[in-house]
Amino acid sequence: MIKNYIYFNTILCVILIAASCATPSSPTGGPRDEEGPSIIRTEPETGTTNFGERSITLHFSEFVERSSLTQAIVVEPDIGIDYELDWGRKSVEIEFSSAIPDSTTLIVTIDTELRDTNGNEMSSPYKVAVSTGDEIDEGKLFGRIVDARTGEGSEEGRLLLYREPIDLSAKADYVASPDTGGVFQFSYLSDGKYKVFWMADRNRNKIWDREQERAQPFQKEFVTLEKAAEDTIGTVFVTLSDTTRPVLQGVGLFSSQRMRMRFSENIEITNNSEINVTDSTGNVLLDANPLYIPPGEKYVLFAQAEEPLAESDTYSLSINGITDQSGNELTEISQTFSGSAQEDTTQQRIITRNNLSGYYPSDPVEVTYAKPIDEPEIRDSLKVVEGTEMHDSWPNVDIQLNMLRISPDSVWEDGVDYELRIWDPIIEDYRKLQPEVWYQSQMGQLNIIAEDSTLSDIRLRISNEEAGIQRDTVFSQQVEIEALPPLSYRVRAYHDVNNNGQWDYGSVEPFEEPEPYFIQGQVPVKEGFTGDLTISFQQ
Repeated sequence: MIKNYIYFNTILCVILIAASCATPSSPTGGPRDEEGPSIIRTEPETGTTNFGERSITLHFSEFVERSSLTQAIVVEPDIGIDYELDWGRKSVEIEFSSAIPDSTTLIVTIDTELRDTNGNEMSSPYKVAVSTGDEIDEGKLFGRIVDARTGEGSEEGRLLLYREPIDLSAKADYVASPDTGGVFQFSYLSDGKYKVFWMADRNRNKIWDREQERAQPFQKEFVTLEKAAEDTIGTVFVTLSDTTRPVLQGVGLFSSQRMRMRFSENIEITNNSEINVTDSTGNVLLDANPLYIPPGEKYVLFAQAEEPLAESDTYSLSINGITDQSGNELTEISQTFSGSAQEDTTQQRIITRNNLSGYYPSDPVEVTYAKPIDEPEIRDSLKVVEGTEMHDSWPNVDIQLNMLRISPDSVWEDGVDYELRIWDPIIEDYRKLQPEVWYQSQMGQLNIIAEDSTLSDIRLRISNEEAGIQRDTVFSQQVEIEALPPLSYRVRAYHDVNNNGQWDYGSVEPFEEPEPYFIQGQVPVKEGFTGDLTISFQQ
């Protein structure tokens, strides 16, 4: 009995020791945790002066994923002092290996990479600053990062800040990350002259790797801060170029002819897209026709082989003319797949139609079905209501594989309402479409004015991607863009200083300032009205 008691207590002690060494986790049950961690207290408090200790302790609102702190923590300025982390349950002590130099403001930043044990990230960076001197540096520098394609704030990349004397081959003195709105801030800076620029610090080593990492400058190369002063460095419009080629990740056969292809990112097909089914040596056996990309899964493509693919054989694919949304073509395809004897059980149904925003008077209405159209009732059942007249047989109907194209008789007539009644086999009933047609009387205009009337060679683009509308022009002082459908547009403009026909975003070293740039989204155009928009290149 005593032996059993001793044995039981020994096992219990081992379990307790093991439990105490494990990463703490939150209790299970209750509502799903979707809120990230926060820092509720620090020792010492931020703003402490005459700091003589060698450690700073952070207390968290909940259990955190300890490994995430390694990426999230930044100690500035970089004075070459190592540190170790000593964990408590909901706290961590940052222990420095040597004393912090005299009259130094030390900043510990915890970035948004810090996660709780449920994977929720901290909502915004947290800073704690202490000084080994009698006062703490209070200079601040602000700025914003904007995606040059969308005009929205971008949280991509990091900001590197160097204090004079500047050595870009060394680690930056300070780093900052933009928030979800693209805004960044450097705090607790001493007076002096600084150089700051944006870069994609992929390896997070605080050094610009010129061969592998993109960097962009602000309009001004340097900024000088007075003691405890605040200043803004302006805005960087970053061009987050996508050079990664999409990858075909898998091919699934729903039948001996119907294929579902999954890609590593969203893709696009064009009239030139081509899919060849090959054998293992690359010899083309037959073609496959692209059918459609599902609206909710733009990384998926359905296709139909022209002949059955035998279950006993192995195949590969050769694909041309399919790209990601940045125009990058597919990487070379290496994987193979087996054929199938499965009969096609796909139910014919309507997937989508073109130009959901509206149509010009001569545009056709194109309805995409789930598989090639071989049901005669889809064509024969089509009805077109033109005003008050019902057409049981519309003359301008064409079927191409899985697409039903309904074209106007030269144009859709102005002042006439149209309703297209299209047969959907899956519901055994009609889908009624009332296409919005943009007639000349419904068009609007945009009057674009340059705030700086002395500028010439301003290149302008007005676009609505959903409707496939794009207008490009070059102007000075003022231009009016006519015949725009009543939609919202993205307006992009830049001053083409060197007249090379493209926007130049500048150079960090040697320093070249970016060409003045402007972008604004959701610019409305109203039916029958002329809207005004002033382009200002102030940054």
